[in-house]
Amino acid sequence: MLKRIMSAGILIIFMASVALLSLKLTLFIDLFVSVICAAAVFEFCKAVKTLGVFQISVLSIAYAFVLPLTLTYGISVTVSYAYTTLMLAMLIFFHEKISFKDFAYTYSMTLIITVSMSLIVLMTSMHSDYSTMYFIMSIAIPWLADVGAYFTGVFFGKHKLCPKISPKKTIEGAVGGVLFCTITSVIMGFLFNIVFYSNSLDINYAGLAIIGVIGSLLSMLGDLSFSVIKRSYFVKDYGDVIPGHGGILDRFDSVICFVPFMYIFTMYFPVVIK
Repeated sequence: MLKRIMSAGILIIFMASVALLSLKLTLFIDLFVSVICAAAVFEFCKAVKTLGVFQISVLSIAYAFVLPLTLTYGISVTVSYAYTTLMLAMLIFFHEKISFKDFAYTYSMTLIITVSMSLIVLMTSMHSDYSTMYFIMSIAIPWLADVGAYFTGVFFGKHKLCPKISPKKTIEGAVGGVLFCTITSVIMGFLFNIVFYSNSLDINYAGLAIIGVIGSLLSMLGDLSFSVIKRSYFVKDYGDVIPGHGGILDRFDSVICFVPFMYIFTMYFPVVIK
């Protein structure tokens, strides 16, 4: 547990650094998302054993890095089309080496990971006046759900949630995650308003509570979904770059499932009411 807490502290410091840099230049958010997408796709390819199929793995990792950087320049559709075309070309020209299963797994999951995470860039661009707040919330909310579920499960967990997929998760932990995430989401909005905006904003606290509830459920959905993939390939973690947590994909699987919801929800119900 100590290793997990220490790693979490380092992650928080890193995230805070990116957030502070983004106050001066939002490109830091784009770069952060690009690196996370590329690392997550790399780890996925390694887990499902398609990393050695360079014709599709290199293309997929490159696409994951490039797409977030192109979203605000209006060429993301072109980039996605080029990626799809090249992947199909690789399937044809190297059909003796590339199985359709490897192609389908790599292509589909690259799109899921990259497009979902890249919505952070679109969301912060859409709410450019408060981009730092939206950026932190998009990642912190699913992490808070995980923290709440973890500690509630450790101290009060008795009934298994999905024992064959994730043996340590409990129903009590899931409930604790929802409650903790909902409360802390509202508190985050309050603190941002006080600390960064001198209490000058009209925060949509009801919207934040809804984001907290649904976000915590989606966080668990993302976590369990990627756990199914790991179990299918007999992989414990996607990587080991974050001690106590695993790889980048182990840490961001819940974010991948949550971000599209937050992007759509805040289109109609922004966190800051203007």
